[in-house]
Amino acid sequence: MLKNKEKIIQEKTEEITVQLKNYVDEMDNLSETDEFTISNIEAKWGLLEEITKQVYREINNEIIKNFSEKEIIKSKKVNMPGRE
Repeated sequence: MLKNKEKIIQEKTEEITVQLKNYVDEMDNLSETDEFTISNIEAKWGLLEEITKQVYREINNEIIKNFSEKEIIKSKKVNMPGRE
């Protein structure tokens, strides 16, 4: 069973929401300048993509960290031939 599930969801949802808001604000500000070009849009989009990938990696690490070691070990033993 996953420990701290709701906490992980809440924290990471907030983190993604902040990053999305920043991206939208940056795009809005950029749209009012001469710098509003395809290459700058793609650069900002690429940065958002990298940031969100990092958040998803953090989510995965948190999930793994919050599983019971006993359950993981038991799962591994079941999946290894000759072990039970």
